[in-house]
Amino acid sequence: MPPEVMSLIRHGGVLQLGRVGDGVGQGVGVDFGEISLRGLRSMPLMRACGKICGTLLDCTAGLGGDSWLLAAAGWRVLAVERSPLVHAVLADGLERAKGDPVLGEIASRIDLRCMDAREFGNEEQPAVIYMDPMYPHKLKSALSPKPIRWVRLAVGDDPDAADLLDRVRTSCASRVVVKRPLGAPPLRDGVHHRTEGKLARFDVYMDDGGRA
Repeated sequence: MPPEVMSLIRHGGVLQLGRVGDGVGQGVGVDFGEISLRGLRSMPLMRACGKICGTLLDCTAGLGGDSWLLAAAGWRVLAVERSPLVHAVLADGLERAKGDPVLGEIASRIDLRCMDAREFGNEEQPAVIYMDPMYPHKLKSALSPKPIRWVRLAVGDDPDAADLLDRVRTSCASRVVVKRPLGAPPLRDGVHHRTEGKLARFDVYMDDGGRA
């Protein structure tokens, strides 16, 4: 389904992403207060990204859940989203979080940009680059949660994910982390090590020094 069928609507003070023609309130928005931080340090995502050491580039920010977790752990996150629709919804959620006395400190560590990560230069010099491209379609499976389905409708299937990985591996980052479904092949050969969770795994590509 092309992105043209998706639209933005504000409901209850929250900007939502939804399908054209759907009723009010049927879209999805961003509320960072709903994200649990329990066991944050031991999450597979945190273990895959390694020691917190400056700036992390999230190439595929989506609705910002992983960017939020990484910022909560202490990373300064450059969150990049190329879909203007998805970026607008994420920006709205981030702006509301910045005005919240509890969430504001975490939100202040996220720098959100609307751009294609393949155009990102090395001037920012992130220590780690993170990718969470769209999962491949399954022939038989339960429906994905609505936020994931709506983002896919707006963004597409990320057919250029392997190309993006090739590009970011030439950057100055010492580590590139790619989120993949359990059992799926890696985007590219050369995985240094993997960190697995209950629902996904994280393939870690290291620079030539192999720093862990």
